Amino acid sequence: MKITRKIIYLLFCISIFASCIVQPELESIRPNAVQVKQGTTLVQDQSTQIEYGILRVFKDSVTKNYTLTNVGEEVLYFSQITSDSPDFFVEIEEDTVALFPKQNLKFSVTFAPKLGGETIGKISFSTNDPAFPVFSFGVKGEGVAPPEIVGSSSPQFEELNTVDLGTNDLGEDLGNATRFTIEINIEDPYDRITPSGLSVKLTPIFSNGDRPASITRSPSEITLSEDKKRLTYSIPVQFNSSTFIDIETMLILSNGDVSNVFTTRIEKPADAE
Repeated sequence: MKITRKIIYLLFCISIFASCIVQPELESIRPNAVQVKQGTTLVQDQSTQIEYGILRVFKDSVTKNYTLTNVGEEVLYFSQITSDSPDFFVEIEEDTVALFPKQNLKFSVTFAPKLGGETIGKISFSTNDPAFPVFSFGVKGEGVAPPEIVGSSSPQFEELNTVDLGTNDLGEDLGNATRFTIEINIEDPYDRITPSGLSVKLTPIFSNGDRPASITRSPSEITLSEDKKRLTYSIPVQFNSSTFIDIETMLILSNGDVSNVFTTRIEKPADAE
């Protein structure tokens, strides 16, 4: 029993001694050793918000450079610098978690939006500076998305077997086609559509598996409503053995940005070639 008590007492003393050991890097230093600058602008604390502007989603990105400086007289220890938003990416100049007095560490934060709308993020790291146990600041940007095709009305055939397709390269008669008018519904919350610079790419897919080359309708060949919410175009279709044709529609803006692809099905009318 006495031996057991001695062992328990010895283990207790060891635990007390171990709890009293403090690693130097965990000791607090004199406060206000952390300084972060964006260029020449001092980043104060979590009340600071750095603006990144308005960027196109999946197209544009902006990088801002920062400098973390130990302005104190003791070693500054800190954790990894992180972002809480996937649209803001942190890259650090060198892999370190300690700065000697007056030493700098450069890092950058890049904004690359993946969704339309406002994005607010937080860049943060913890330190052994009692004035800034967690240093953080805000970052803000906005992504603008291209217009989106959200629906279409039922295709209307205008002329049954009256569109002459002419001849092919061998001089063979291609027969007649049926003309359809298709209206699609558009959402453009960022007002990015310029009617004079808008074109439409059409890709027909036949039920028999044929997929001919895409065609593009120029601004003069399409009709856009005044509120830019509806767009109509016409297309001649020759079904042959197919029972339906899917038309994939995609908007192309004047700067080359494109919308989503929307599929409208055209069923073969009776007696259509």
